Amino acid sequence: MAGGSLTARTIRGFAWAFTGTVSQAVLQIVSMVLLARLLTPGEFGAAAAATLVAGLTQLVSQLGVGPALVQRRTLTDQEVSAAFAFSVALSLLLGLGLHLAAPALNALVGLPPDSVLLRLLTAALLLQGIAAVPLGLLQRHLRFREMAVVDVLAFGPATIGVSVLLAAQGHGAVSIVWGQIAAALVTATGYLWLARPPVRPAGPAATWRSVRALVGFGSGYSLSQVGNWFALNSDNFIVATVLGPAPLGVYNRAYGLLSQPANVIGSAVDKALFPAMSKVRDDGARLRTAYVRAASLVALVTVPASVLLCVLAPEVVTVLLGDGWSAAVVPLQVFAVVLLPRASYKISGSLTRATGAVYRGAWRQWMYAAEVVVGCAIGARWGVTGVAVGASVAIVLHFLVMLRFSGRVAEGLVGTVLRMYLKHIPSAVVVLLVCGGVVALVRPLGSAALTLALTGLAGAVAAAGVVLLLRRWFADELGVFANLRRRGAGSSTATVPA
Repeated sequence: MAGGSLTARTIRGFAWAFTGTVSQAVLQIVSMVLLARLLTPGEFGAAAAATLVAGLTQLVSQLGVGPALVQRRTLTDQEVSAAFAFSVALSLLLGLGLHLAAPALNALVGLPPDSVLLRLLTAALLLQGIAAVPLGLLQRHLRFREMAVVDVLAFGPATIGVSVLLAAQGHGAVSIVWGQIAAALVTATGYLWLARPPVRPAGPAATWRSVRALVGFGSGYSLSQVGNWFALNSDNFIVATVLGPAPLGVYNRAYGLLSQPANVIGSAVDKALFPAMSKVRDDGARLRTAYVRAASLVALVTVPASVLLCVLAPEVVTVLLGDGWSAAVVPLQVFAVVLLPRASYKISGSLTRATGAVYRGAWRQWMYAAEVVVGCAIGARWGVTGVAVGASVAIVLHFLVMLRFSGRVAEGLVGTVLRMYLKHIPSAVVVLLVCGGVVALVRPLGSAALTLALTGLAGAVAAAGVVLLLRRWFADELGVFANLRRRGAGSSTATVPA
């Protein structure tokens, strides 16, 4: 295996993954800004309800064969071709089932029985099945730069171009669904062209033998992912069935504003750490170092971002969504409080998959789902804000459970991580004081955009100032950025471990 620390080998992959997710987040925010002025909360809620069902079907349709390709020590062309055939065939089968069951499923999530949204999403389901194996191969070889380009094309010209154009023509909720189909088409085409997996399986018997070797890990991964799906979507299901499509639209937009920064950080870390940790899965010391540094880098960004979102929630909602979405302000503030644990538990997920503990991780995901259901069912008595509080409590509990589970790889990991978080408290306090002062001066002027811009700038400067003043505390984190600059200056391509 090539030399160098785990963090050094993955930093460039993280940089490209981070660039890709930032670009996607920016494009998603642009789409959100435009669509919020073209669609009603009820239309947003209808699209979100259909996506709930299609998203679960998409997870089941792949049985984790893509991540299984990443996690394996060695990989043959026959295994890749078998995995591709299996993923496509299962997606076709489940897509047909979704198409036939659409009327009954529509009623389950509060949609009219004759709604076409679910049946349209079967096209996206098939395309995602086609993309699963190429995605796994690209992640296995740390080709995050090429993936970032494809993802930006999918979220930009495809999603925004199609959905906004159709919404402007008055097509309502179906605009969002067609945007998802267009994005899935671009993603599948781009990943296939980049990875070019062998697609001719040897025969039914040989294909099944190869698939069976992958399904052991993949099914455990899927079981975990389905549990995570229920954890992330049970709140939406409760809002849809108890409160209705319009409140679901409000809740979904509030959570979406929170999930953008969480996904930018957490997903980028996950994409880079999973394949790298898989290569040194038996080296507890290196896994511990990577975990602690990744967790601190996440906190470095999410702690000030959390404070900013709490303080500026009214301006964020007004500027991005418009005056008709004021009901999303308080739920957004609630979610902002748990931004750090929401982004950080993905690190534990990377470690769980890399070390092959997918079944032990799976039941913890299902426990998380149960916590979300209980918390949101109780919170629904107090409307959308109550559901947000219930979901946030579940997020914190799941973060703590996964951190404790991660501690099995190296002695003292949990205590080291918790002590590490303490050094980020000064940043939170300073950013809160600075932003609170700026808001008190600027908000009375009556310009939400001006308040958002000036306060955001002041918060960013304050956070950077704290890190520079306390740079001895943040020597490891600053060293990572310095390493990234050196590697960027010295080479235009990523170094992939042998």
